[in-house]
Amino acid sequence: MRTDKSPARWPEVTFHQAPYKPLLLLSVLDLFEQGEIETNLIELTPDLGELFTQYCLTVLPFNRPGNLALPFFHLQGDGFWHLLPRQGKEETLGSASQIRLLSRLRETVIGARLDGALYESLHVQETRNLLRAVLIETYFAPEMRGSLIERGAVNQEAFLYSKELLDRKGPQAVEEAVIKEAYRPAARDQGFRRAVVTAYVHRCALCGIRVQTLDGHTVVAAAHIVPWSASYDDRPANGMALCRTCHWTFDEGLLRVSSTYEILASDQLRVFSNLPGYLTNLEGRGIVRPIEEAYWPDPASLKWHRDHIFRRS
Repeated sequence: MRTDKSPARWPEVTFHQAPYKPLLLLSVLDLFEQGEIETNLIELTPDLGELFTQYCLTVLPFNRPGNLALPFFHLQGDGFWHLLPRQGKEETLGSASQIRLLSRLRETVIGARLDGALYESLHVQETRNLLRAVLIETYFAPEMRGSLIERGAVNQEAFLYSKELLDRKGPQAVEEAVIKEAYRPAARDQGFRRAVVTAYVHRCALCGIRVQTLDGHTVVAAAHIVPWSASYDDRPANGMALCRTCHWTFDEGLLRVSSTYEILASDQLRVFSNLPGYLTNLEGRGIVRPIEEAYWPDPASLKWHRDHIFRRS
């Protein structure tokens, strides 16, 4: 593949060349591994954006975020990746030498199609493993290869764990020993987050906010009601999707959820020179709950939070 080469711009671990094309392809391989690509159409989905971001963070500093639009557009020059324009956007795509904005790219293309033979071969595990190895060994220095292999393994384990959590709708938590044997901690954390955020459709359970970026970033995170260290319970029913402010406030015991799923505030929210803003307006409101009742916050978990974390005065 053709990549930008510059010792001034790119680190030694990427052989002084832009890593975005191979990282995008590693992300696509992960989607094939998860069974998420069922037709020869690779779309600009939040899942693809999130995987791409995780790979970029593995290779590049936090202050050098990847731009998914660039490799998605420029891979068309390498012969196996074909952009599919939206109706009426054929001329726009044909005349563009570069599209840097993800919003503009999504307006211009439906997605990308792979060469037919490549698409068929990527449904075979051995071919995916071979291509992953070739990408990592060709475009990344030896000291970076183990981290990229680990990232791919964690992504797959996290996907499987999140599926297991969402499929397990009974009241019992998965046994700690079973989890530790089957999943590494990073995969468990990522899988729990994926399961809870999916159950809440990226919406904060307390304030109701939902914001996603086009490349898969979301305003919410997955919060345990009873901490993992005390419960070993990763069921979605022992979690809520919360924005950063609500997450901190809930963990600090300044907000609680009643047995009837109403939000109650601690008096400490208003002490000293606090300016809690909209948080005080949440008092008495019902929480946002998942569509499936099996994922609603477990009353026993909420009681534990009220008894052990909530600040009553």
